[in-house]
Amino acid sequence: MADSDNLLETMTSSYANARGFLARANAIYSAVTFKIARGKPEESIADLAKKFRLDASQQQTLFELAAAKGGPSFIDEKVQDMNRAAFHRSAFALNAFAQLFFVDLPSQVGLSFVYLKLALVLANMALAIYAHVTLDWTLDDLIAGPNALPPKRRFFGLAVNPRYNKAVKNRSRPYAREAWKEKNLFRTAYFINAGTIFFGTQFIVPLERLIFPFGMLFGKIIGLIATALTAFDIWRGVKAGDDARVAREREVSVYRDLNI
Repeated sequence: MADSDNLLETMTSSYANARGFLARANAIYSAVTFKIARGKPEESIADLAKKFRLDASQQQTLFELAAAKGGPSFIDEKVQDMNRAAFHRSAFALNAFAQLFFVDLPSQVGLSFVYLKLALVLANMALAIYAHVTLDWTLDDLIAGPNALPPKRRFFGLAVNPRYNKAVKNRSRPYAREAWKEKNLFRTAYFINAGTIFFGTQFIVPLERLIFPFGMLFGKIIGLIATALTAFDIWRGVKAGDDARVAREREVSVYRDLNI
């Protein structure tokens, strides 16, 4: 009887540990594959509330925005920005991992800068953190809603309202910041990662020190990983340029409302 009780207790403990591990693994997977549902505003708001743990007042603000004119398109635009920022976060974290374990550029090209590897890893981690922070910024912009423009003219239309053009310029700043970030920061970082991974691929342990056939197998696997990561970074660099162009077009479209 005692043996049965011990067996049951062991199985229960193992089951609890397994559930805890699966829950942590699922949390990590959800964070890595972060993506807000697009489509109906109600679905996006429900997903936002789940992932960001929005309170009742914040959710009510978003539902009111969804019911307003232009609200659904504004919500969809910000959801796209969040999904793109989350993708950047995962991509740069992956590049940091690759730079740490699969890239040794100084030994490959004969550089004496021993801290170059560490600098590349830390730069990618910094970009991943920056992309993560922009998620919160975008959420704040979403909850704040689109900037309501004051009237173009005042005093019964007899005088120009200087606050109008100032409000338009303020409305364009997030798009200008997004265009600069995508083109000058993220695109450049992706291309640098692609170049360093392509030219500096080497496992953290020299392959010649591994017992045969592990050295050969690791060499083939690392070559495939490096090729895939290089292609991925080139694709994301090109895509970042396209995203910058879209953001610039949105900025220009806002400036068309200037009262000149």
